[in-house]
Amino acid sequence: MKFARLLPVLLFAFAGAALAQSSPNHNDQPVTFSGLAPKVEKSFLRDIKGTVKDVNGNALQGAIVRLKDLKSGKVVTTETDKDGAYVYYDLDIRSEYELTATHDGFQGPVTKRVSEYDTRRPAIRNFELERKTEKKPG
Repeated sequence: MKFARLLPVLLFAFAGAALAQSSPNHNDQPVTFSGLAPKVEKSFLRDIKGTVKDVNGNALQGAIVRLKDLKSGKVVTTETDKDGAYVYYDLDIRSEYELTATHDGFQGPVTKRVSEYDTRRPAIRNFELERKTEKKPG
């Protein structure tokens, strides 16, 4: 009987966790691969961060940076802040990651990888996006 009362609470918690991982982060909370993943020893954790700018070096606020863990297939996204910066916290250094940056009005997406053999902490991946040019008819 206790399980029957606990089941709706568990389902609500799992649904909330799934929704939180799939929706864009608006820089109000750190973006991590938390949840049901096994705990990783702190010595195996690192951050990945960087900036998204245009070809003239101007920061692109609101760019979407998507992070995919190439081992598990898990994907999370975040938006860049006013300085064009993004950061993903507490990632397993033994995994490989693919980062993809996009922004409306710019060519893309632009993709970069972080190898498990890249042991820098934090790993920095900066993006440069080029404006879309309208093709003139004729």
